[in-house]
Amino acid sequence: MAELLNDREIMNILGSVIVNGDPKSVRPNSYVLRLGSNGEFLTTGKEFSLGDGPGSKKGIKVAPGQSVALTALETIDFRRDTVEAHFPDCDLHAVVSPTTDLQREGVVAPTTQVDAGYQGTLNWTLANSSSEERRFVFKERLFRLAILKLAKGERPEALYEGAYQGREGYIRSERSGAPTGMRAADWEDSATAEGPDALLERVIKSGFPWNALGTRLKAIDDQFKTVTHEYADIRDAIERLERDVEKTVRAQDGLTDRIRRVVREELPAMQDRWLVIAGGSLMVLLGLLVSVWTSEEARNLLLEYGSLIGPGTLLLGAGAVFWQVRRKRTDDDSKQS
Repeated sequence: MAELLNDREIMNILGSVIVNGDPKSVRPNSYVLRLGSNGEFLTTGKEFSLGDGPGSKKGIKVAPGQSVALTALETIDFRRDTVEAHFPDCDLHAVVSPTTDLQREGVVAPTTQVDAGYQGTLNWTLANSSSEERRFVFKERLFRLAILKLAKGERPEALYEGAYQGREGYIRSERSGAPTGMRAADWEDSATAEGPDALLERVIKSGFPWNALGTRLKAIDDQFKTVTHEYADIRDAIERLERDVEKTVRAQDGLTDRIRRVVREELPAMQDRWLVIAGGSLMVLLGLLVSVWTSEEARNLLLEYGSLIGPGTLLLGAGAVFWQVRRKRTDDDSKQS
């Protein structure tokens, strides 16, 4: 059964199997790989180079939602002759996984394997799925290398001889991809016949950062709907107000015409009535003055009871005017009914 190398065995292979290894990176049953100098921001295609020298970049910043390809500072040599110098009749196979610190910070990185016989630099990728920017410095310990010793009966017949054998530094993917000559109809994509709302819900459920983007788009869509509804309400209110104003204007025009018609119809009759009343009152007043002026008894009576006759006459006149106005209103009401 394959055995996991312990710290003592790992210390013995530093410098040969783990080239440029650091004793401080040795753990009880693993070795922690350090961040190397070369890499690439996969979301933008920008390559970078880190170092300790003057003017060199000392680290990288990975924004939320970004992915980055990294290179280990160490070089791995699992070639059979190198391994057998430490473990006769054995091969080595390794598993590379992110440290728990990365997982706690929301940094997602795949677990990969290193085949027996491989020699070269290790590359891996990580993605920042958190809501905060993550920073990594040159030579920072990021990935854990657990090494398995394969004894007789577990050793592979064919060792690794892939495209990345013997290569160092940052190496982009050399996957061959699709063959030439394929038509557009030969490809299947994620497009569906569903509406945009269903697609938006699928984006929200796809995980960070797309869920944050989808949630924001949904909020913007809801805001647009709210604005649209509010605009419709405002438009309806304006239309109702315009109709009310038109009714008021028409009512005012009708009232003006009615007032003019009533004035034209009633003014002559009112003038005639007031002339008759004024003329009759004047004749009565003249008759009273003549009677009083020509009769000594009437003058004495007026002088003796003038304080009573004057107010009484005024009250009588006011009562006559009030009675006339009241009768006119009664006649108008009866005509309208």
